[in-house]
Amino acid sequence: MTHPNQLHRTGSVATAPSPARSFVGALARLGPERAHAALDAVLDELSVVELAALAHGWREFWARPAQIIDSAGPWRSHGLLTGRGFGKTRAISEFVQEEVAAERARRIALIAQNEDQTLAVMVHGPSGLLATSPPWFRARFEGGRVVWPNGAQALVYTPEVPGELRGPEHDLAWASEVVAWPAATGDEALSNLRLGLRLGYGRLVWDTTPKRRSPLVRFLLKRAEADPLLHRVTRGGSRENADNLTRGLIDELEREIGGTQRGLEELEGIFLEDEEGALFREAWFSATRRALPTQLARRILAIDPATSDRPGTDRTGIVELGLGFDAQVYVIADLTRRASWEEWAKLVVDRYVAGRCDCIVVERNKVGGAPVAILRAEAQTRGMRVEVVPLEAPTRHMPGVIYVKEVFSRGAKEVRAEPVTPLYEKGRVSHVIGADLGDLETVMTTWVPGPGARSPDALDALVHGVSELAGLWRARRDPRTGMAGLEHVTRAMSEASRPGPSAAGIGAAIPRSEWGSRI
Repeated sequence: MTHPNQLHRTGSVATAPSPARSFVGALARLGPERAHAALDAVLDELSVVELAALAHGWREFWARPAQIIDSAGPWRSHGLLTGRGFGKTRAISEFVQEEVAAERARRIALIAQNEDQTLAVMVHGPSGLLATSPPWFRARFEGGRVVWPNGAQALVYTPEVPGELRGPEHDLAWASEVVAWPAATGDEALSNLRLGLRLGYGRLVWDTTPKRRSPLVRFLLKRAEADPLLHRVTRGGSRENADNLTRGLIDELEREIGGTQRGLEELEGIFLEDEEGALFREAWFSATRRALPTQLARRILAIDPATSDRPGTDRTGIVELGLGFDAQVYVIADLTRRASWEEWAKLVVDRYVAGRCDCIVVERNKVGGAPVAILRAEAQTRGMRVEVVPLEAPTRHMPGVIYVKEVFSRGAKEVRAEPVTPLYEKGRVSHVIGADLGDLETVMTTWVPGPGARSPDALDALVHGVSELAGLWRARRDPRTGMAGLEHVTRAMSEASRPGPSAAGIGAAIPRSEWGSRI
């Protein structure tokens, strides 16, 4: 029997043996019905060399078509933009092995988010360069670099020190999980890396799971859109590799995060950007993010209830917001979820008590007084009571009391959101730093009004909440409209934010005689 270390060489380059009876060929001769039953017998027929060739027959046997990176063609970069578990690392690692064996790559740059991650995943990981190198062409790690028998080397860098990439030259670079590169230095590191691809054909291969706020991913995709011949991108989702992942894992994750921003990115590999015609822009959130103040003038919850309590119904939009003494509206949390009425009522009352909120704003369009009834029932179990007050009524935190305002929304959703949009554009609304608002922001920047558009539950809840804190209920009754009306709102917000009795909120300045109106 031939030993695996008996190499077939072409010049100085080691190549895989060419077994007379390959695994694939043997199974093909047996036919599909007999193949499974004869699997063990087929394996027994193979020599050690043939078994080694089978184990490392990436292109011939193991790889899915989407995992094969073809060296042919004039391309300069090839990216894998996919969901987690797609097999990105294995695909690029095998490509690097092929390029090194063919002596098309002699000096390779390896760079992940930091040096530890580069070594743990790209070098020593189960799909890294050491694991994927075959026994007849075994790579080794020495002196801080990967070295192959033909003298090719892969050097480790970090985007945390982009200056390290200014001088070295490479003919192939592998940039891994670029979405995780440091925001402060990642752009410079990628630029220096690209400028250093001056040897041979100078190619860049990169991989990442997308995140909408990654400027590096956005740059790489824009470049590919501009010249797809030179800059190629492979896209794919986690489910494509489900057979090689823990059984049932993808089904479980899809149940948990399917349809959310996180699910679209982590599972589907979709890079989310602002949709043309959407009411909000991601840049508005980024420009105004702030830490949550230690003290707030007001804190509320806004709810857009699902129209049914049946399983599989729409999600209930639940958003927690606050008004600061700086006259700023703060979006604190997006608690939107698919839940029974009893479940969301329990959650809302829990957050109301824990946050010392002063009001719950709830839409009653299609469900009438049912949300108030379920909130009242939940409050009673805790020895609390619910008081329904007009939209224009002032509220404040009162132990044992839950103030509820019912919203009667009229007109299209985009019309209801119009007064809120300029407040975002003017920087009067801040999304709290560190808050998990990804799904809400996705809805805001991707929902385009029009026939057949899905109901944006979280967006409706947000609009109700901002309208309450910004005093838009009263502003709508004010004869002043447009930006003049918004300036009035801004002044009202500033007045309400002053320490003292007015800190209970903008509504505190409204006379009780005006409480009777409805929107």
